[in-house]
Amino acid sequence: MRLATQHDRIHGAGAEVIAISVDDDVRQAGMTQRWGLESIRFVADPGGERFLRPLDLFDPEERNGIGLPALLVIDPDGHERYRYTGRDFADRTHDEDVLAAVEALGLPAIDAPRWEPTVDVPDSLTGYFKTADILPYFRGNYFGALAIGWRLDDDGSKAIAKEHRTMSRTMLDALEAWAPNIP
Repeated sequence: MRLATQHDRIHGAGAEVIAISVDDDVRQAGMTQRWGLESIRFVADPGGERFLRPLDLFDPEERNGIGLPALLVIDPDGHERYRYTGRDFADRTHDEDVLAAVEALGLPAIDAPRWEPTVDVPDSLTGYFKTADILPYFRGNYFGALAIGWRLDDDGSKAIAKEHRTMSRTMLDALEAWAPNIP
C-alpha cells in the first residue's frame, strides 16, 4: 500500500512493484478495485509453491499458509539486491530503504502499464478491507506500540516498539494520502 503511493518514484527508477500472495486472482482483483492499486502488478501463488516457498517467504503455520510480509529488490539479471522479511503479519520495513535500493540500480525510467485484472469480482468482496476499517487498525497499532515502548526497559525491545510505531505512522500517512483516490 505505501509503495503504491510512490509509483512515480519507483517507475522513474526503472522498477515495478509486484505483490505476491496466496490469494487467488479474484481476491487480488478485488483488492485492486477497492484500493485503486493499478500501479502494482499482482501475482497469485496459492500454496506458495511457485514463488513464496522458493524465496523462503512462506509461513505454513499462519492461517493454513500465507506469504510473509517482505520486500525484495531483484535486478534485471535476477540477483537479489535487497531483502526485508517481516517477523509476522504486522511487521513491515520503512519504504526509504527499499526505494534507495531500487534507485541504486541506476536503471532507466519505465512507463509501466496499469495492472488490469482479468477476472470479475463478486459483490461479496466489494467491502473487504475498506479504508474506514484499516485506518483505525493502524492507529491502534501506532498508539499500542507507543504505550508499550514507554513501559519497556531494555534497548532491544524499545527498538522493536519504535520500529513498529514508525511502520504504523508511515502506513497511516500513506493511507490518509491515498484515501481520496479509493472508490
